[in-house]
Amino acid sequence: MGLQLKFIKFSLIVCFLFLRQVYSSLQPIRVHNEEVETAMFPNERLSLDDCHLRYYRYGDSTFVAPVAALPAYLKEFAHMAAIGWTQPDGSISWKCGGSLILENYVLTAAHCTQDNGTAPDVARFGDINIFSDEDDQFAQQLKIVEIIRHPEFKFALSYNDIALLRLEKNVTLHETVSPACLWTEEEEVRFPSLQATGWGDTGFALARTPSLLKVTLKPITNEECSSFYSSANRKLRDGLKASQICAGDERMDTCPGDSGGPLQIKLLHNGRISPFLVGITSFGVACGISTPGVYTRVSAFYKWILDTLQSKENNVHYWSLEPISCALRYVHLREYEDDVITSRKDGWLSIDSSKAHMQKAGRELNHKVEIGWKDGYMRRDNCSGTIIADDTVLTLAECASHFGVPPSHVVINAFQENFEIAEIHVHPQYRENSLYNNIAVLILKDRAVFTDTVKPVCIWHSADIPDPQLEVAAVGRLDINDFYFVNDAFKPTDINLLPRLSVNSPQNCTIPKEFRSRLTRGLASEHLCVGDPLFLIPQTCRLLYGAPMQRRIWRNRRHFQYAYGLNVFGRDCGFGEAAVATRLVSHVDWLKTILLPNIRDGESAVQFINPDWKENDHCDYDYDDTEESSICTHYTRCPKVWDDFKAKRRVTFCSTTNVICCPRIFIQKADSSIQTDELDTCQSVFKQYHQSLPEYRQGFPNIVTIEGESASRCLATLISKRTVVTSASCSSSLSNGPTRAILADNATIPIERTIVHPNYRSNDKANDIALIKLTQDITLNAAVLPACVWMNSTRTPLYLRLINTGNIENSGKQVVPLYNTDCQRDYISKISNGRLCVEDVNLDANNTCYRPGDQLVWIDTVNLGVPHVIGFYSYEERCDQAYPVVFTRISVYVDWIRENI
Repeated sequence: MGLQLKFIKFSLIVCFLFLRQVYSSLQPIRVHNEEVETAMFPNERLSLDDCHLRYYRYGDSTFVAPVAALPAYLKEFAHMAAIGWTQPDGSISWKCGGSLILENYVLTAAHCTQDNGTAPDVARFGDINIFSDEDDQFAQQLKIVEIIRHPEFKFALSYNDIALLRLEKNVTLHETVSPACLWTEEEEVRFPSLQATGWGDTGFALARTPSLLKVTLKPITNEECSSFYSSANRKLRDGLKASQICAGDERMDTCPGDSGGPLQIKLLHNGRISPFLVGITSFGVACGISTPGVYTRVSAFYKWILDTLQSKENNVHYWSLEPISCALRYVHLREYEDDVITSRKDGWLSIDSSKAHMQKAGRELNHKVEIGWKDGYMRRDNCSGTIIADDTVLTLAECASHFGVPPSHVVINAFQENFEIAEIHVHPQYRENSLYNNIAVLILKDRAVFTDTVKPVCIWHSADIPDPQLEVAAVGRLDINDFYFVNDAFKPTDINLLPRLSVNSPQNCTIPKEFRSRLTRGLASEHLCVGDPLFLIPQTCRLLYGAPMQRRIWRNRRHFQYAYGLNVFGRDCGFGEAAVATRLVSHVDWLKTILLPNIRDGESAVQFINPDWKENDHCDYDYDDTEESSICTHYTRCPKVWDDFKAKRRVTFCSTTNVICCPRIFIQKADSSIQTDELDTCQSVFKQYHQSLPEYRQGFPNIVTIEGESASRCLATLISKRTVVTSASCSSSLSNGPTRAILADNATIPIERTIVHPNYRSNDKANDIALIKLTQDITLNAAVLPACVWMNSTRTPLYLRLINTGNIENSGKQVVPLYNTDCQRDYISKISNGRLCVEDVNLDANNTCYRPGDQLVWIDTVNLGVPHVIGFYSYEERCDQAYPVVFTRISVYVDWIRENI
């Protein structure tokens, strides 16, 4: 075969590959410049963009991939056969091409089985340059012992132009000599381009090429092709038939000498590329004049090929030539896909298998669920969902009903149990059979327990995708997706997959025709289009509808799975043709109205105004179950409610838009006369004694041990030269009350008196805080210094250290805060605004039982490691089962501390 213009020569090389084991797909990307030590957690949930904080403990901190090595060879033309005629002088005239399809059979054109009345007698493989012996290291040349033409072929016509050549023996399988597979689907070829290869002429009236060449051609319909080939052609008296296919290019086509050679497509599987024969070069007009060539359509003759081989060979079965069977039989001989080849240098290939397009999904899809219907109802078997909270699943609106019947449950694979659906919220603008607003929320009756194998996905809140590559939740056969598949046994079991695709612009997104009727307005901004030009062998990959298009993103030194959208449609998971998802960011405002409490509808600036309430009047705060009374106050004195307003939660204004109804506990006093210098200057005092970053990991200069008369003890924190703060339950637990304080340098000071919060209740630990006054001022030094009191009433540091009696001398155990609303679901008793819930950041923790006086400290590493006391342990209900634990939130009591210090 010869190729007109832009042809490429190849020579054989031997090289080695460095393989990195498939461990996960895309590496996490860094988008945010965050530091976990300074990250702040909102005291109340104001946004859906809080997954990296709310579920911080479920983020991953490592990402690894082992390395191995294997040899490899040039494999692109391993199936290509040169078909020759032995001349009287012993030379061979190579006049046709063919394709090895079994170890001892070549597929070619029927008109190549005779030349001037003489049949070909030899076939050569593994030789790129057939007129030179410089690349003969892997060449194999075998005799042709039988020619089997299609029984309906006639040399006078161009129909049924197909034949099989049986070789004297099997070829020796090698990376450079291995069979091609057959494309068996008889529908119109869906590939936008195909490749033809051969040793033919390089152009009309030009010389034969000694080296194997390839050209990319575009398939065209037979109707279009018929304008080039009239039925008046004596070899096409019935015109072009369905058993023929046309392909061409404006500048390149096949030439004399290409006959019998392959028209092929490379299909992806197992991280490898296998050649599939779509056509056999049959005929054309003079090459190089932009007229498409005509090829025998292989799929039209698949049954004849199979029947013929079964009649000749005992080891050929009905499944032997099926695409998957063929692909796996020779997978170890195939070339690697280009993306895993990281470099070619000095005869070596460097391979990174983590860059393979198709990856087996493990815990990367631990947020995927299956949508189910009750027994006895018609059901969809291809609906999935995405967990975004322990009781919340996102899915497609079309999966929220099937023939009018809503789903009844979801199945979380890791638990293998059903979770009943309590509520279904379908986007109000969704219409049946439409692909617009195709999103729904499922609220579960019971909560899933998050573990290392079941975690939520985060919602990406920007219209911009930070990296063009992403992963798509999918399913497919295990055997044709295993990068390290060895030819031992087929494994047709379905597994979860994470194919890697790239984001397409709307202009580059071609919608398959079967979906266009459901996109009457075309693609909208709510759609995310992805794809890859590679095609897959059949059954390799199927989208999980309602599962996410996703990418891991680093946040505060951990990476979290972020969902960009929910899969809506895409044949072969977006390979070859586009796949499309519903973008989540387009529907965040609607999701907020369902998932966030008291959210304001629309863009209304004010929800409620009560003109009868004046500043300092009592008012009704209706948007929280807080027990505290509420007062009308200027919004600057109530940052908590003002945060609510900015987050579009419902609030009530009093007489003007400057006066807002605020729970008394959140009101900041404006009277400067009660401010205490020591509380406000603690940071500068600490810096004065620590001019460089202190060794705070070796101890905390603010920690004080409080003892009673019988040597019972608990912990407290120094907040001024003469004042210590602890929990009221700590002071009441000591025999006859606190008697002395042991400082961080082991100095002992008697206690003058204890001030317990006047509203402290021992039965439920309400207002569980106390101040302890020492008999004398301490002497400040680097070993003994007050901590700062955390005063922010709307935010709490994410990175907290739990200090208790057993670990005063080290850095403390890391814990993270929870929303009180999340924590309340595990508690019977009421968790008020003056309390703070925390949980162990370690997923393996099995006990979270603490003692009165145990405290939460945040280290301000930006300011020389200044410690801030956040709260004191108050109570728990099931700490032996590692449930969250309740602490007193000290920021709520700042004004009381100022008044009594």
